[in-house]
Amino acid sequence: MPAPKKGYRVDRLRRRRRRMAERWQAWVLYVLAALVAFAAVLGAWYVTARLLGDEDLPRTKGYLALISLAPEAGARPVAAALIVKDAAADGASLYVIPPEFLVSGPHGEYVFAADALAAGTIGEDLERVIDARLDASYRLPAAALAGLAAADVLQISLDESVTLPLGGARRTFEDGDTVAARELPGLFTAATPDDGGAARLQVALWRAVLEAAALRPRAVRDRAVTAAAAGARVAASPADTWYLADALRELAAGDFEVDLMPATTRVAEGQFAYVPDPEGIMARITRKAPGFRGQFTVLVRNGSGKVGVGEAVAARLAALDVDLPAPVNADSFDYRQTRILAGRDALPVAQDIRAILGRGVVLDGAQLPPDTVVVIVGGDLEANDVEPKDQP
Repeated sequence: MPAPKKGYRVDRLRRRRRRMAERWQAWVLYVLAALVAFAAVLGAWYVTARLLGDEDLPRTKGYLALISLAPEAGARPVAAALIVKDAAADGASLYVIPPEFLVSGPHGEYVFAADALAAGTIGEDLERVIDARLDASYRLPAAALAGLAAADVLQISLDESVTLPLGGARRTFEDGDTVAARELPGLFTAATPDDGGAARLQVALWRAVLEAAALRPRAVRDRAVTAAAAGARVAASPADTWYLADALRELAAGDFEVDLMPATTRVAEGQFAYVPDPEGIMARITRKAPGFRGQFTVLVRNGSGKVGVGEAVAARLAALDVDLPAPVNADSFDYRQTRILAGRDALPVAQDIRAILGRGVVLDGAQLPPDTVVVIVGGDLEANDVEPKDQP
């Protein structure tokens, strides 16, 4: 048999090398195609997010958003409010943070909110007070609120008169007075007279703005909300104004609550201050924050059949650091005395509940999970017996 020619071996080697090169080229093309596809998807997402303002991205139904007000765009903020959106309820709540409100510094020291605003630390200092994370923080020129109200004159409601130093003179505001919308920046940033008057006026101004906004047609109101949010500066993550626009939309729809941050007042060494009220903050803010989880669970059951008593008891117990599902009816309405059944590890919580309600008997709930308390409201409790007392 004749030996193969030398040229045959060379051709076969060339064909083998060519096939190997083609396979490598194919793999490189596959990898490049995958990278190009990924980049295209990422680019499309980015462009969509930029064009739509992240409107299509999933958001939490409940959130905490901080608004700091400045006299004008780019200026240092001097007033603040916290917006609380409860995922389980309609509408939203806005709590004015008084300049004299005591927030908590990084080492646990008291800091006036006015000083925290000036230092730019109001967000983290407030988080330590409410024991919850802010979902968003914004800086907004006070003039944007005038655009939201779209009224030349606003009528304010006050429980008592407020006197503030404005323009080198003292000006007194009474219930039912009117203020010009163009005055809002100056009024929101007025110096405090050491009696809480500035904060009370801010509450009245926020209410007047939101009431005026609620009177506008929805389409017009939505455009005003969009314009107000567009003028905001994002002070913390996320880097968009979705939460601000949603919060203003909820508030301007008319279903809102505006109040001062839960606090008591104190005068020490001639200095007036609002001291945070832990129970009020827990009931009205902390437990409504996304992801809130208490160490214990308290279940309220209406065992008397009286309308509203279960809800009243749950509202009174909202100051406790516990999970508190909505109350339901008990197995019957024949309970004459309130019963507080405690799981193995929950006896201290049950005793606290007994002290808060001022009624009932604490019993061993051996059949319950260790961290659970069941409150069966009996005929010895009326709804007005457990209404929260007004703070001084």
